[in-house]
Amino acid sequence: MFSLLWVSLQNLLRQKWLGLILALSISIPLMAYLVLNAVHADLHKRFVHLSQTFLVVQQGGSMGEFYGSRLPQQTEAMLRVGGASFVEPEIRTVTGTTPENMVLLRGISLETYQRVEPFHLLAGRPLQPGDPPRRVMVGTNLAQVRDAYPGGTLTLRGREFDVQAVFSTGTYSDYEAWISLSDAQQLLGWENDVSIFIIPAGESLRAGDFLPGGIVVTKMGEGGTNLVDEFRQFFEVFGLIIVAFGISSAVTLGNALWRLAWQHRRELAVLQAIGFSRRSLAVYIGLQGAAVTLVGFLFGVGEGVVVNAFTHLHTSGITINPSLDNRTILLCLGFAMGVLLLSTFMPVAWLARLNLADLLRSE
Repeated sequence: MFSLLWVSLQNLLRQKWLGLILALSISIPLMAYLVLNAVHADLHKRFVHLSQTFLVVQQGGSMGEFYGSRLPQQTEAMLRVGGASFVEPEIRTVTGTTPENMVLLRGISLETYQRVEPFHLLAGRPLQPGDPPRRVMVGTNLAQVRDAYPGGTLTLRGREFDVQAVFSTGTYSDYEAWISLSDAQQLLGWENDVSIFIIPAGESLRAGDFLPGGIVVTKMGEGGTNLVDEFRQFFEVFGLIIVAFGISSAVTLGNALWRLAWQHRRELAVLQAIGFSRRSLAVYIGLQGAAVTLVGFLFGVGEGVVVNAFTHLHTSGITINPSLDNRTILLCLGFAMGVLLLSTFMPVAWLARLNLADLLRSE
């Protein structure tokens, strides 16, 4: 077996430039697959956070956790009559006129907002009852984009707000600006209206309930999950394209491995004549394919890291930064293994059908 592996390695080294080109052709679909999964991972990390503790009451047909919902303050009384023991009114919308100046805005009740979404304070002091107007808490990603830190200001709809704190939640909220509910109502001209109400789960009102006035009760975090689901078809289409490129690379590699095996058929015939089994000869093909695929995998990961470093998707005040994690790299490794198995199957199947010893005698 060692002799077979040595011959295989020597043959591959003699064709190092061909092997390098094949590895690069494999690295391209691997890189694309890695980037696609990295984008999906960041979307999932930021937006898929279904809460088991709270429900959201919003206008039906809207994405109330982001924008599009507007409810009268009187809805709170209806919710309490319906059995809600706690009601948190909030304004959630997107301000700005261009992708560069868009900001996710959240108007919060200073008395109760810390019960709804836990956050980690990075700088400054959180908003609290009695604070002067036009104070803002800024998510860490928004703070970096706008250079908005305690002591500075953040412009919202042409009005300057003093930055009082920077916080982090690990979700899309890191791109939000939190101001008091009264400041948000004045900023938007909404009088006493709000976007949503947050109520406890497990009480008389349940997810899926419909209330008078076209109001619906949903799970908190469902808006983010639905947003990710809207991108699913995009990922599926591009995933199929990448798989097609992967199959093409596998066929190209398989054809090259077949040609290399045919060029060295006499050596293979000698090895088979002295007792090497057909299975052992398959190792000859598999080793060369594995070496090329490994180099292609390393190239693909390196290319993916570079592309991810310069890939930033902007949408509605949020920047999606593709993130590499263990799951993404393992998926890429699985993709590479699929390419390897397909590329080696073809020449191995062909080799198994030939009696190389008879071929040697005939020559």
